Amino acid sequence: MSPGSGLKRQSTAQVRDESLPRLFVQIFATAADAMLVVDASGRIVLANAQCAQMFGYAVDQLSSMTVDQLVPARLRTAHRQHRRSYAGHAVPRPMGINTTLRALHADGTEIPVEISLSPLEVDGLQLTCANIRNVSELRRAQQAIERANRAEAVAEFGRLALGTQTVSDKVRFACQLIREHLSCDAVMIARCGATPGQLALDPGCNDDSNRLAPLLPLIGEQMATLSLEHAEPVLLIEDPAQISPNFASALRHAGLRSAMICTIPDASNRSGLIGAFGQAGDTFTNEDRSFLRALANTLGALRQRQSAEEQLFQSQRLEALGQLTGGVAHDFNNLLTVVSGNLQILEERFPDDPTAAAMIRSALRAAGRGADLTRKLLAFARRQTLQPRAIDVAAWLESLAEILRRTLGPNIDIETRCSADMPSVRADPVMLDTALLNLAVNARDAMPAGGRLSLVADHFHHGGAAMTRRRDLAPGHYLLLTVSDTGSGMTAEVLARAFEPFFTTKDTSKGSGLGLSLVYGFVKQSGGHVEVESSPDAGTVIRMMLPTVSSAEHAPTLAPHDAAEGGTERVLVVEDDDDVRTVAVGFLRRLGYQVIEAADGPQALALLEADPVVDLLFTDVVLRGPMTGADLAREALAQQPALAVLFTSGYAPQTLSLDTALSRGVELLGKPYRIEQLARMVRRAIEARDQAAASSRRASLRPTTARRRSIS
Repeated sequence: MSPGSGLKRQSTAQVRDESLPRLFVQIFATAADAMLVVDASGRIVLANAQCAQMFGYAVDQLSSMTVDQLVPARLRTAHRQHRRSYAGHAVPRPMGINTTLRALHADGTEIPVEISLSPLEVDGLQLTCANIRNVSELRRAQQAIERANRAEAVAEFGRLALGTQTVSDKVRFACQLIREHLSCDAVMIARCGATPGQLALDPGCNDDSNRLAPLLPLIGEQMATLSLEHAEPVLLIEDPAQISPNFASALRHAGLRSAMICTIPDASNRSGLIGAFGQAGDTFTNEDRSFLRALANTLGALRQRQSAEEQLFQSQRLEALGQLTGGVAHDFNNLLTVVSGNLQILEERFPDDPTAAAMIRSALRAAGRGADLTRKLLAFARRQTLQPRAIDVAAWLESLAEILRRTLGPNIDIETRCSADMPSVRADPVMLDTALLNLAVNARDAMPAGGRLSLVADHFHHGGAAMTRRRDLAPGHYLLLTVSDTGSGMTAEVLARAFEPFFTTKDTSKGSGLGLSLVYGFVKQSGGHVEVESSPDAGTVIRMMLPTVSSAEHAPTLAPHDAAEGGTERVLVVEDDDDVRTVAVGFLRRLGYQVIEAADGPQALALLEADPVVDLLFTDVVLRGPMTGADLAREALAQQPALAVLFTSGYAPQTLSLDTALSRGVELLGKPYRIEQLARMVRRAIEARDQAAASSRRASLRPTTARRRSIS
């Protein structure tokens, strides 16, 4: 050891001890998180710059405040109790131990935060140091994932609603979804009785019958009163003080404190009630309400289907299914518009965060699957006009085979073959998928012990002698798609009725008898031909002939979304769903447009009267209140003839009542939509308006020019 080493160590320690207070001051001032030091009375002793920035105060302002002032007023009493409790048992508490807390910004907005606490003692004074982190962006990502999960749950319930399970089984599944996604303590699904306010629990929802039965008369009375005042009443109880003493007492006796209840609509708009109950106050959010409403609408559609099937003749059943899926599609498409819209905004905000980006992409894929499901439901019920386009047969067959392998299971061997240089086929891709899935499922059911399913695509020219056999098929070039299986086959009697609607040899729990009839209808509507060969124990062969495209047409290639082109024009957005309207307004503002918004027709007309420089009316077709979107557009054009109009809806286009005179030249954007699609449709509508105005001006000049020429 060198003679000077001890002296050097002593000097270093001395410097460290002298610098330590300044070091901790710098750590406190430059910490990435907001930091507060609070005394036992709750007075703020120290605050760093990050804390001042988070809460919107100056540092010296914070030093004259109490920590309770940074808590929303509704939570201050509970916060003071928690603070006193912590002071009595002060131990370090890491961040994330508790659920997300709420803080209050100087401008009155609430901030979701996570807080870690550390007890301190300075000169006998008991202090607490709090590290505070704003988790707003994380919460938005989590909420987007939750919305996607809920959309998937509604989609699953929609699939179940169209299935052949008993109504009680479907109601039980709805109760399970409500418990899982709303984290509630009790669930109610009830049917309305003959008199207003009379309720009875659905047989499929009896897990909480002992707790809820005494509440039913009070709930029915409250909802009957609300129904006289609101088209879609929702009873939201966050505090027993909001309701009558009798109701509050019954709720308390059931061990409950909060509730959210809405109607299950049917043709009379009052088929029953659906509700979720909690043991704590302030439990349910707007997103919870949207989820419960979506399930209620699906349940209402389910009950309509049940009633229709009991009352209608066999030939009317398909229309009943169409009404069901049309209603489901509208609400589901609204839900998906909100989910996918917010996810697209989040996608832009997390370009450099791989974890968040992966979560968002996953949620977007789930929303996309939900949109595909809606389109297939509409196509299944033939409530959607066929949209044929050129399809690359080889690529489509390869993609379909992958889907079938996952769908049919490992005991079905799938073979595919496609002729070389196979031209594209002209067909509706959704309906083509649906038709082949129907045929594949039928084949699987005919091979319970396993077997082989073969899909073969060949050229086929129809002409000459073959025309005497297939008189309903026009001469020309076709795709011949042969689907064969090694299953049990059909007898001659069954084969004769194979394409008859609702005819089935399966158990009622396994089929509706609609599969082959829909295949037949799709092929005929597409200008093709279908035939079937089968015999007992020899399998089944189905041949579909669909027209191929001309040489001038080609199958479109998948490309990334077009860049969204915006503008600076003024747009009026009219949408009765607050969440959907928020998405539409946000998209348009991101595209550069000036946006004003309204929730219904009368409010929109008042805005138009006060603001004569609106360029485009973007309105939902189906609005709550006295006016539809078509009514609004008609009145708006009377006020401002030069106004461009763009409609949007979650319903299938042909189910909407847009009269010919109004809809001529007016575009309709289906829900859900991407920002690129909205941008394209808005520009198209505005440019069409501008071109029409220019043509009108040119036309008005022609007579004057002609007169001048005749005089000269």
